[in-house]
Amino acid sequence: KSLLPPSSIPPTPIHHVRHHDGDSEDEENDVEVTFTSISHTYAQYQRRCLRTRSKQVISNLVDLRRLAQSQKCFVSDILEVERRRQQLELTGGTFFDDDDINGEHGGHGGLGGDGADAGTQREQPHAQTITVILGEASSLIQPLAAWRDAIPHDAEITDCSMLRKMCQEAMDILDLESQSLAVMVGTWFGQDQRGISALEHDNHSENTQENVDLLSMEAALEEMAFMCQVISRYCVFSQQIIVKNNATTTTDRNYNSNLQNLLTEQSLHYSTLETRLATMQFSQALSLASPQLIELGRQNLKVPSIVEDAHYLCVRAIERAAGTRSERAVWTVGHWVCEIWGVDESGGIDSGGGVFRALMEGVGCTSEKPIEMPQQNESDRLGAMSKLENSFAAALLESMDDDIGHDVSAVGVGRGPPSEGMSSALWEKIGVGGKFGETQEKIMQIKIDAELCALNGIYAAGNACSALSGLFAELVEECLQDEGVADSSVRTTGKSSMLAFARDELASHSRSYERLLKQRVRSLITDWCGADDVFDCDGRLCLQNLRLFIENEEYNLDSASFKTQESEERLEVEIIGPVRTSQIFIEVGQDKCDAAVTLQMAEAMSWKSTEIILDLLFRGDKAFNDWGAMLLSKQVRMLQNLYCGLVLDSTKAGATPINTASILKQFQRINQAVSILQLEKPSDWLAFSYQVGESYDTNLTVEEIQKVMRLRVDF
Repeated sequence: KSLLPPSSIPPTPIHHVRHHDGDSEDEENDVEVTFTSISHTYAQYQRRCLRTRSKQVISNLVDLRRLAQSQKCFVSDILEVERRRQQLELTGGTFFDDDDINGEHGGHGGLGGDGADAGTQREQPHAQTITVILGEASSLIQPLAAWRDAIPHDAEITDCSMLRKMCQEAMDILDLESQSLAVMVGTWFGQDQRGISALEHDNHSENTQENVDLLSMEAALEEMAFMCQVISRYCVFSQQIIVKNNATTTTDRNYNSNLQNLLTEQSLHYSTLETRLATMQFSQALSLASPQLIELGRQNLKVPSIVEDAHYLCVRAIERAAGTRSERAVWTVGHWVCEIWGVDESGGIDSGGGVFRALMEGVGCTSEKPIEMPQQNESDRLGAMSKLENSFAAALLESMDDDIGHDVSAVGVGRGPPSEGMSSALWEKIGVGGKFGETQEKIMQIKIDAELCALNGIYAAGNACSALSGLFAELVEECLQDEGVADSSVRTTGKSSMLAFARDELASHSRSYERLLKQRVRSLITDWCGADDVFDCDGRLCLQNLRLFIENEEYNLDSASFKTQESEERLEVEIIGPVRTSQIFIEVGQDKCDAAVTLQMAEAMSWKSTEIILDLLFRGDKAFNDWGAMLLSKQVRMLQNLYCGLVLDSTKAGATPINTASILKQFQRINQAVSILQLEKPSDWLAFSYQVGESYDTNLTVEEIQKVMRLRVDF
């Protein structure tokens, strides 16, 4: 009795029994019951148990399919109607459409699938049916496997060998029956889902994208991903338990070939449909993009919604693909994610490009409609083009604009677009004309807000890539644990290597966005605060004013002149005031930039200011004595405090405090020059062979030190 399986009928003893034939009551036939017949009977009994336990869910699914066939619709349509009915009951008769629900749960324009879960969740009858079938099969197989493994492996005991065969036969029958039922339900799935049908027949046309139900597609893929996970787990269970003692005889029989084929087919199908759905959702996000608030309570701090939406879509797709336990699905989705965030102006996907291209074109950076440009004749159009291309002509046209009273640069920025790629497309999208009743200042303010929103978007895109890279890093760690690798630094192959590639690629994209932000900020500083072109150096922009101030400042002073020149009021009006009232400081003061973007602006202005001063010093036109060196030291120190204050003030709005060490680093070269000018004797530098340090990024070169020393009239 110790060898009997738990919760099973005891095997019938092997002896002669009398069997009464129904056709002849008088005739008695002696039938010998063998162990083989008992084993077969027991296996069929287990098979009937599985079918009985699975009958209810299969019958429910069949009834749904019959109802859908009678109504000439999909099973998913019936489920959606039922979900909406339950939603009405929960909300007391108030119906919220999908867009309203999703808008409250972290998505824009119906992209957030979690909104439906907040009320009612669409049923997954196919996945539920397969789960019950394979779950019941596992619950029946597990005790049989334990019974089989507990029987002693003694070749001299015939009964033990026969009992093991009986257990194995019953397990084989259960496995084959569960495969047959699961494959049957799996073939029904694609036929019963409207979302799957729509994804398979979608041609990515604009008209089609406007009419498709993205939520039904996402619900279908959620169910498909869960089905793949359940089937994958059962296949692993089957290989480890059922074929435990027959692992070397795979040529004789493949115990899960049918189910494995279904898993392969479903995984390939899922991979294709997942990337197609993600592409359609991203296209919809592009069409609905608009500036969105980053933090509650900061009404002016906005970021393009396309960045948040793209990150949300990628996270959902990655997690769903990882749930399938399919290497191909995870790699396909990972490849799509890397493309959508790629810093490539040609774009990452077929329908309109990726996040980078959207940011370059200003998608979602302004909520204002494009302003219609006034009609221009050919001479006006050519004049506007030449104004942007030729700096001398630009200065001439600016002076002509002053005569007719349309000087927009009085607000602190030039009339032309910033000099890099994003701005020209963005400014053309907004327009340079005006509707009736709109002023040029309002139009310019719209452009400025759009530029700042785009900069916030670039910074957010870098953070999103970093977060997605971290998500893939977690998947790599899980994969290595499954493979039994303790050290993640070892060389990986297969699935883990593909995940590591996606992780590293997204980390590279994050660094690219950081470089892009730095490049865009420096270009913006040049356009808003002053360019290097001598023809533009008219003093109206703050850094142009700084250049003119340093050029005209006298540094060969006596003590009386020094007291006049170093007056706080004078320096505040002539050098600090224009910077403090510049467009950059005004916009940052209105809390329109993320703290990291503000830091980049302060770094760029610090770098530009120090380069202007050093350039004037290296020309050799200035003459310094000890009093003049002290004056320059105070002016540099006031600029340094001003830029550090810009960053520190921006963190008062609730942002994380930011270290200003990077700003001080920008002043390191000019501070060295000031220290040289304040020396009492040049022999101090001669002892060091005119060398400050090995790095020329933050230190003066030997030639530059010599040029600075020549400025002292008493050296």
